[in-house]
Amino acid sequence: MSAGRCIATLTALAPNTTAPPDAVRFESRGAVLVIGDDAGIAEAVAAVAQHHRTAAFAPGIDSVRFGSRVTAVGTRVAALHGRFGAFRAEVRGPDGMKAIGAASPNRDGLFDLVLDLGRQPLVAAEVAPLGYFAPGPDAAARAAAIGTMRTLVGSFTKPRYFNYQAELCAHGASGLKGCTRCLDVCSTTAITSAGSQIRVDPYLCQGCATCTLACPTGALSFKMPTREVLHRGLAETLRRPSAPPRPVLVVHGQAQAEVVQGAAATRDVLTLAAEPLPAFGEESWLEAFALGAHALVLLDDERLAPASRALIGESIAQARTLLQSLGVPAHRLGFVPVDGLASWLDDLARSTDAPAGDESGARTAAAPQAPAATKRLALLGAFGRLGSGDAAAAPVELTAGACFGEVLVDRKRCTLCFACVNLCPTGALSSDEGGTPRLRFAEDACVQCGLCERGCPEKAVTLHPRFTPQAGARGTTRVLNEDELLACTTCGTPFISRKLLASSFERIKDHPVLAKGGRERLMTCPACRQIALLQV
Repeated sequence: MSAGRCIATLTALAPNTTAPPDAVRFESRGAVLVIGDDAGIAEAVAAVAQHHRTAAFAPGIDSVRFGSRVTAVGTRVAALHGRFGAFRAEVRGPDGMKAIGAASPNRDGLFDLVLDLGRQPLVAAEVAPLGYFAPGPDAAARAAAIGTMRTLVGSFTKPRYFNYQAELCAHGASGLKGCTRCLDVCSTTAITSAGSQIRVDPYLCQGCATCTLACPTGALSFKMPTREVLHRGLAETLRRPSAPPRPVLVVHGQAQAEVVQGAAATRDVLTLAAEPLPAFGEESWLEAFALGAHALVLLDDERLAPASRALIGESIAQARTLLQSLGVPAHRLGFVPVDGLASWLDDLARSTDAPAGDESGARTAAAPQAPAATKRLALLGAFGRLGSGDAAAAPVELTAGACFGEVLVDRKRCTLCFACVNLCPTGALSSDEGGTPRLRFAEDACVQCGLCERGCPEKAVTLHPRFTPQAGARGTTRVLNEDELLACTTCGTPFISRKLLASSFERIKDHPVLAKGGRERLMTCPACRQIALLQV
């Protein structure tokens, strides 16, 4: 995402104007920090100081040239944090890192804007925070950055792009870390771990929607547009009266609309704009095929951050595997640059299952459904409507990190302590209430977050990424392990599994308590054990 596109998301507010509900508000007082490697930044500092209160930090620079307009310090800035309207910087001294807030023209020691002219920019994120400019050595780029900063003084708002439902999040539990897919792909470093949940900084988030594509459950969802809006647009496009019997759908960003419309006019394909592209996730791709699309291609957007582009590519590869197992040829789903669209469509037309002039092979389109409550349910619903091309289709292997798969349990090691059940955030693992202790597993609910594997005290659990095409097999709860309950030696009440009791004995076999009647006490239920203690 380019700096220009990011700045374009800001809306200036007139003085004393109330920000729209659920908007993110920035206040910029115009204080600029200019940083560099040497005194060569002086010309840029002078240009900035014509319109802003300025502090400059670079080895060799001093205030003589600038007078009272600039606070110049001949020291290199070592660290930068924050965002538009609230940047903090530090230098490295003999006693460690030291804040430079005293040099800020603002009383609170914060800087509103940063012009980084160092050879190695201090901000390493793929997408820099709003208000931070690192134009490099090009004079025109520097002049453009300085010109843009002149417009960034006052009050501004931008949308809060995301919704977060903590109850759906599989990030962590009981101090253990599970799913980190959203953290791994955030180009702005807006997402951080917050114990068992994640935290999204709305000031850093710039609405690329990549996290919502990565999220396996729908805990993170995009608001502009919502999944419901995209679902409705998809259904309306594919159900258009003029649509061909086996439609080919091209999904693109707004900037590509003109080029795509030209290609669509000559090739009889349908088009759908989705901005940003990652918001149109795999649940929408699969839903398109369920609604009767013959093929679907996403157009690469040059404005995509590298992490966004990489994730779309990986997700497309996985979706092709899923589609293939459901009887849809993998080549019907694509992700190509704009200049590769014509070639992709030509290859599709030459394929053996090309739609032109032949309706006999058209897949029976499912009726449009109301949008599911969560992304996971939307995926499962699309799977169900797609069905499977082979009634005996076997599970297909997926790569590590996939959000579909099974949990494998080593029955010899598992003691049925049910720690995995308590950790599972999606309900994929469950236990029987009373009677014979059983560990049950529902594959369609498992997102392969790894909490069960990391939290198993016996190291009996492993993950196996795969996809089971048959809805019956995928949705059936199966028993992974079971054992019999042993009865209390005092009252006869069943209270502990045989394996768990044996494991307890093994863990404390050398403890002195066993030599003092401890074994007998462990074979009594908690109630009888408490009574015995009170009678001592």
